[in-house]
Amino acid sequence: MLAVVFLIATAGYRVIEADKEVTWFQAAYMTAITLTTVGYGEVWPMSDAARMWTLGVIVFGIATVSVAFTSLITMFVSGELQMLHVRRKMEHAIEQMRNHVIVCGFGRTGTLVVQELKQRRVPTVVVELRPDNEAQVRQAGVPYLIEDATDDTTLLRAGIMHARALVVVLGDDSDNVYITLTAHSLRADLCIIARAEQASTEAKLKRAGASRVVCPQVVEAIRISNIITHPNVVDFMEMTAKGVQLEMDEYVVTESSRIRGKTLRDSLVREKSGAIVVAIKRPDGNTMYSPKPDCVINVGDTLIVVGPTGASNQLATIGME
Repeated sequence: MLAVVFLIATAGYRVIEADKEVTWFQAAYMTAITLTTVGYGEVWPMSDAARMWTLGVIVFGIATVSVAFTSLITMFVSGELQMLHVRRKMEHAIEQMRNHVIVCGFGRTGTLVVQELKQRRVPTVVVELRPDNEAQVRQAGVPYLIEDATDDTTLLRAGIMHARALVVVLGDDSDNVYITLTAHSLRADLCIIARAEQASTEAKLKRAGASRVVCPQVVEAIRISNIITHPNVVDFMEMTAKGVQLEMDEYVVTESSRIRGKTLRDSLVREKSGAIVVAIKRPDGNTMYSPKPDCVINVGDTLIVVGPTGASNQLATIGME
């Protein structure tokens, strides 16, 4: 607004005093000393029309300058400039992130997901639409974007092309379906985990491209039933999930892994790490449960293991020895 007033005032002097061949520099200088109330005097002998124009510049120009400086001071005092700097740093950090998880929605479910991922040291980016939730997202201590996740540009800025997974946990099923469809169109190979508020939405989310669909109603019903019928099994699963005394993890066999091409017996996984291989998932999607000792471990296999706390770290170590 200040720049517009400056340009209009300068152009006005040029037009009004055209017969006196006033230069752009002289007009701009006259505008500057008028807006800043320096008052050096007239740069050239002015006509009455030019003096009337100066009065208008004083009235509108000083008002504009006052508003501009007041807004600037307010930005400093309220910390908006600092927040702008913080957001730019976060956007730069997001651009550098690789193999991270994008969480769309920071409600009750999204908050818990971010806490778990942060505890497991998984790089995470939050995309939240509501500006009033920014303080809560900031307290989570992860990079975030206060933007609409249904927009392609937002997902691209969140690093969807380099992410390992996308978690969609908004409270509205229609938004979850739309975001899932948008993300799948950008990256068909991306692992998308979506929440379904209603069980009937699960099929729609899968058609939209969701790899996994979680329905809280179904999960809670299954959990309650398991607590009633198999309480000890539930306790065991909770213990492995929390990593207290026991933990359940997975290990992907790569080209550099020393256990590739060996049988489960020769790999000495249990002897060296203390972990028990309960299943082996092949690259084609087939899963072998309770594999036999002579089962061969191939590149691309995923070992599902259960063992004492720290067993997964030991397994990663022996895999590279």
